[in-house]
Amino acid sequence: MKSVQQVSVAQYGIGPIGAEIARLLLSKPWVKLVSAVDIDPAKIGRDVGEVIGLGREVGVKVTAQLEGKPDVVCHSTGSRLRDVNDQLQDLLGRGCHVVSTCEELSFPLDEAIREELQRVAQASNVTLLGTGVNPGFVMDKLPLTVTSVCQDIQQLDIIRIQNASTRREPLQRKVGAGMTPDEFRAAVDAGKIKHMGLRESLIMVGRGLGVEFDSVTDEKIEPIIADREIKTQYLTCAAGQVAGVHQTISGSGRIQVNLELRMYVGAEAVAADKVIVTGVPNVEMTIKDGVHGDRATAAMVVNAIPRVIDARPGVLTMDDIPISFR
Repeated sequence: MKSVQQVSVAQYGIGPIGAEIARLLLSKPWVKLVSAVDIDPAKIGRDVGEVIGLGREVGVKVTAQLEGKPDVVCHSTGSRLRDVNDQLQDLLGRGCHVVSTCEELSFPLDEAIREELQRVAQASNVTLLGTGVNPGFVMDKLPLTVTSVCQDIQQLDIIRIQNASTRREPLQRKVGAGMTPDEFRAAVDAGKIKHMGLRESLIMVGRGLGVEFDSVTDEKIEPIIADREIKTQYLTCAAGQVAGVHQTISGSGRIQVNLELRMYVGAEAVAADKVIVTGVPNVEMTIKDGVHGDRATAAMVVNAIPRVIDARPGVLTMDDIPISFR
């Protein structure tokens, strides 16, 4: 960050991830939290410190609409770009930089929406970035960084195994924990069980590697079945019930890229994030236990703020900017 002056920041959306972001924002001396936005009537009018569980007031009340014009808005309200497009356009039109956890924004595949957001951002001379842990780091930014030491690559395998037992209840429910296999497949068919952003990560990796894929598979979503009873803080999963989700997608071309996500309760012994590069040289990187999704998502958003302020205007991806702890 070029300036040592405080950055005025708003938190837009105070669900579990938004609350985690807000807590981190309030710990940064270079951030001045000036606004907090949520549509929940139970939160509106209350001090944000109380809403996010700080146990103290911070002097910022939750409002239903953004007030003022902060330098940056941290946006965390939805996963689907079409659902949050109007919010993003409004924030950009106000002249605010925006860092969002919307998974589909990490690499916008809807060309019409992407071009409209690009037009609004450039007209307002501000930057829009979609980030997070996955997508945003573990299965796209990190693998691209690892491949920078290679002279040649034939294949890239990106594997994320998350122990959902340590995550919040909505995520445990979202991956199908405790369902029967038939209930799981019905939920998949209804679009209720799906990790958002896997295709976006694949396409971002392909672009970063300079690869035009000859073909991209459909995303395959299968249940992981519990072989024993698993108890978490929120639920009990019996043997034979679904423990979580196994989701894959691949791109074939000059370089074969395979993404595999396994997220389930009871994965304590095997949780890890892995990047395996077959090339010159071969490279294999493993993060034992994996990167914690919620805490690290907040960190990605907050640490990106100084980079976004200094970046070129428009819609950017994590492949467009450097990032580090700030």
